[in-house]
Amino acid sequence: MKNLTAKNLVLLSVIMTIVAMIFMASTLLYPHPLLLVLAMSVGQGIAIFALVLFLLAVALDLQSAGGGFALPEEPPAEPPSSPSTDEASEHPTATR
Repeated sequence: MKNLTAKNLVLLSVIMTIVAMIFMASTLLYPHPLLLVLAMSVGQGIAIFALVLFLLAVALDLQSAGGGFALPEEPPAEPPSSPSTDEASEHPTATR
């Protein structure tokens, strides 16, 4: 990653994902229905925002690459050769 902003976005995304997981795991320690709904909703919101930050970091990283990706040139196609009589005798066709 060349872009420092992309690195910071990935770091923030990881931290936010950990916070979302802590919210969701807190319902194991305090299993109350209202806390469960609240923790799952808040955790999902934070996790979605972390995903958006991660995708933004990927887009910035791809954009900063410039034109670094180039497809290799393909070799020219060879013309098909006609089957010789030796090849035809090696593979006889089955008749019924």
